Amino acid sequence: MSLGMRAWLTLVALALPLAAQEADCRVKVSGFGTLGLAASSSDQAEYVREPTQPRGVLRSLNPSLDSRLGLQVNLNLGADFSFVGQTISKYRFDHTFNPDISWAFLSYKPTSSIQARAGRLGFDVFQIADTRNVGYSYLWVRPPVDFFGPLMLSSLDGGDLTWTGALDASLNLRLKVAAGRTASIDKVPFDDKGNYVPLGGSKLFGAVAELDWRDLNLRVSYARAQPSEKFPAPITDLQNGLNAYALLLNDPRLAQQAKGMDFQENCFRYASAGLNWQRGPFRVEAVGAQIRTGDGPIPDLKSGYLSVGYREGDFVPYFLASRIVSDPHPLYLGALPALGPQAAALAAGVSAFIQHQRANQTTLALGLRWDFHPRIALKVQVDRIEGRANDLMLWINARPGWEGKATVGSVTLDFVF
Repeated sequence: MSLGMRAWLTLVALALPLAAQEADCRVKVSGFGTLGLAASSSDQAEYVREPTQPRGVLRSLNPSLDSRLGLQVNLNLGADFSFVGQTISKYRFDHTFNPDISWAFLSYKPTSSIQARAGRLGFDVFQIADTRNVGYSYLWVRPPVDFFGPLMLSSLDGGDLTWTGALDASLNLRLKVAAGRTASIDKVPFDDKGNYVPLGGSKLFGAVAELDWRDLNLRVSYARAQPSEKFPAPITDLQNGLNAYALLLNDPRLAQQAKGMDFQENCFRYASAGLNWQRGPFRVEAVGAQIRTGDGPIPDLKSGYLSVGYREGDFVPYFLASRIVSDPHPLYLGALPALGPQAAALAAGVSAFIQHQRANQTTLALGLRWDFHPRIALKVQVDRIEGRANDLMLWINARPGWEGKATVGSVTLDFVF
């Protein structure tokens, strides 16, 4: 048994006695999970749910893509204070399911309209960030990858402040600001050799405003992240090569490109707006977002999705469309491609790195959710993805001949307890 599994089982063993104390309303233990299987029509590129996964789905059935398990403990401390802890086990950057502590925060709510939290929080400036791993809470098999794939920051070590108020009998407003640093649990695999990009420690700020009016929820949000870490080798080798040729050729623009490739030099700014409408059996959700990266060669991104579902008894058929496009920044390579094999190889390496920061694809999905139990849902979904073969942010290990197209079939069993 792995160390991660032993740690998770220990957590469960500690939590179960608390759950048995039904007479003590100060303690609440709950959990959630997903058992999933997925397969792709393509064996030329691996489909991933999020770039933090080191391997993806090919033609064989794969349980790693969507399967996950979470445990949460809520402790009422009295006098307006409470504590919330949550751990999640899912397929992560190091090819394991070792659990991570995603939440561990103290909450203070002096009035019904004000709440302050401090500790490790879900950074819920992003859409459905607090429930992104709780498959039972949303219609789909997984949140649309074209939209949520680039949003790799899951937790915030810091604090937030929320105000909620009623503007009139049917109009409610919620405002939140959050600040801190990204949690160390966020890492993105960089290659098959075990290298990864650490996202932890990045300075993070966010704000969100939500308006509820009858059956309609409107939401706008903004976030800014300033990385504190560098890209690992071989990206640093590419930067060193550009700087060397900048001196050799007396070309300062090559040095500017090298600096722009540094993870620390890119301040990521995120803005989104969306709506959620529910009336009777209908449910409609539409969100659009933009990510700006700065002045370097790493591209900006625009994304959005539209989801429509209709409940008929215990069944909810749904349609989901999503899209992501890159807004490329100019890439300057000067005379490198014509200076011989070594310089040309450097230019090709820089170009390939930038291609892996781009995404350009559309996904159309049809699915069916069956709530056959009050706490369990079975879902089946088919995704058709079509995009540019060379824009590889959302794919792993693309092989020669990859055309940027695939059909992915998935089935999940989502539950809460």
